[in-house]
Amino acid sequence: MIDSPPAPFRQQHKIVPVSALPAIRERHRGARIVLCHGAFDLVHMGHLIHFDEARSLGDLLVVTITADAYITKKRSVSFGQEYRARQLAALQVVDYVSIIDEPSAVTPIEALHPDVYVKGPEYANLVLDKSANIFREKAIVESYGGQIHFTTGETFSSTKLSHFLLASPEAAQGNPLLRNDRVLFRDLSSLGFALDDLKGFLAAAAKLRVCLLGETIIDEWVDVTVTNLSIKSRCVAGLETARSRQIGGAGVIALHLAGFVEHVHCVTNGLSEPLPPNVSVTRLADDLIVKTRFVDRDNGYRLFESKSPDLQRVDRDRLPDFDDYDVVLVADFGHGLLDASDINARIAGRARAFVSAMVQVNSSNYGYNLPTKYAGADYYSINRTEAELCLRERGLPLPSIVDRMFSMLQPRALSVTDGEHGVIVRRADDVFELPTLSTSVVDTIGCGDAYFALSSLAAAIGCPIRIVALAGSVGAAAVAQRRGNESPTSEQEFLTIGKIVI
Repeated sequence: MIDSPPAPFRQQHKIVPVSALPAIRERHRGARIVLCHGAFDLVHMGHLIHFDEARSLGDLLVVTITADAYITKKRSVSFGQEYRARQLAALQVVDYVSIIDEPSAVTPIEALHPDVYVKGPEYANLVLDKSANIFREKAIVESYGGQIHFTTGETFSSTKLSHFLLASPEAAQGNPLLRNDRVLFRDLSSLGFALDDLKGFLAAAAKLRVCLLGETIIDEWVDVTVTNLSIKSRCVAGLETARSRQIGGAGVIALHLAGFVEHVHCVTNGLSEPLPPNVSVTRLADDLIVKTRFVDRDNGYRLFESKSPDLQRVDRDRLPDFDDYDVVLVADFGHGLLDASDINARIAGRARAFVSAMVQVNSSNYGYNLPTKYAGADYYSINRTEAELCLRERGLPLPSIVDRMFSMLQPRALSVTDGEHGVIVRRADDVFELPTLSTSVVDTIGCGDAYFALSSLAAAIGCPIRIVALAGSVGAAAVAQRRGNESPTSEQEFLTIGKIVI
């Protein structure tokens, strides 16, 4: 962040402390005062349109900005508060600027009593402001007879501009999402998405109670420095430099879900790590499934992979009633936890729960663990390889695969992902194709799990299929920026990527 104190400049008198706002109100008692509040980091055309409309509503425009300390907890800014105040004060349309040491505009509203408090069009739907600041601000403004106004001009995203145009300060904070030593994400602005689409999804998902069934897998990473070939066995020899473990499989899907829904009940094996408070666990088996990957530290290439045996002792009598939940996700990784006949009976017998299914093909079950084993799910998320194994045919165009799999599975909705080529989602006769969001990838492990988690929620809520595709793809794009399942997708990360691509 650029935050060195700037030298004095001609408009310095326009920058005032919050304690001076009551005097401004008194001095301009007969004037109609308008207040705008925000971060206003990279001042761009959207801000100028916003300020121009705000100024037209009164005689005096005061702009307050959130101090750095209350922004960097959520996202970073390119310019420190002094520079942000200075660039606003340089605008002829702005009469006064003040820096506010809190995350909302409550204090300046109480101090200034503006006749009009102006916010951008993205705040017009109050319930989409998850901080709930807008409710408190609106109540105070209306308590003394003021009014709140939402501008109608075209909006631009500072986050998006930062990603595509500037060297973002996020890199210095260890957050890779906004660094742009290379562009990480695709620009989807031509597709007509709106950020409110994602905010609406988040608001609806937050009320869901979810059950997740599937194997938890422990992903073990062993970094080695390759030294030579072994003289005796002619195999690769190396020196171990680091070893780490991550929660994968159904375990990481539960962690993805936990950041978006009210509660997750994970029915799995061996999951005993510290978990978020809204995640509960029923263990059908105590054994761990461990996948170990040996990786060349110098180039990131995987040298060898091993896996522990499949689960042998499973107590399937503890499967829950699906109708105790809004959404049930079946994540079958083919390691022996789930019995298809048990799951199918519960799918057929449920009255209200929305059921999503993902059946993964991997090196230990290739060709034997297919989505066709589950009948009657509302939504399936599968990849090209899994679909081709079901169809027993390779190289088909993705639209043809989607049509044939939709006829075979007969779901309410279906996603077929195709790696770097993106995804097609179908519901009834509606079909939507979305390119992959990531233009630069660290690792693809875990991307399908994140896509399944978030697209399932969007499908269950009844979002349009374009939002089903977008929600899942944003989750996958987040995971693609780290090795394996280092951390689950957070809501803030989800919105940050949404702002960039939309």
